Amino acid sequence: MCSGVGRAGTASNVDKVVPVGATVVNMSDHGRFGGPRFAQLDDDYKMWAAYQRAQLKKEKLWKAVVTDRPASGSEDKKADPVVEEWDAMNEAALATIQMSVKPVHLNTVTSVDTAKEAWNALKGMFEARDNAQLLRLMEELSSLKKGDDESIIKFTSRAKR
Repeated sequence: MCSGVGRAGTASNVDKVVPVGATVVNMSDHGRFGGPRFAQLDDDYKMWAAYQRAQLKKEKLWKAVVTDRPASGSEDKKADPVVEEWDAMNEAALATIQMSVKPVHLNTVTSVDTAKEAWNALKGMFEARDNAQLLRLMEELSSLKKGDDESIIKFTSRAKR
């Protein structure tokens, strides 16, 4: 194995130059993010949330979504290893969430400081939208009336739309 250091003229025989102790990873073997690729959040929040929750759990980042930043036990917030670990986990989880949404939702997840805030903002936005759709459908259903000259088959067909 050649270390890349040597006489002139031998570089043509060198396949790769790798520092001692380094691990070589061919990124084309793993995709851009090194894991399975899921569709970005667009309209199907429930499906996105299930996949994203699984991804964050797999990466051991889910704790940042379900917990608040721990209080620092020392005066110097940077010196507390528990807080430093949570901050690193939060940063990675927030970035994962931000990379998993389409541009239309990007402002929602970039205007917050924690993964928990990003998750809850998306959840609240989609729950409100789902509730509004449910109310609209309930109103349509309650106002649906069968016409006097309408057959039951035509009425049920119209109700299904």
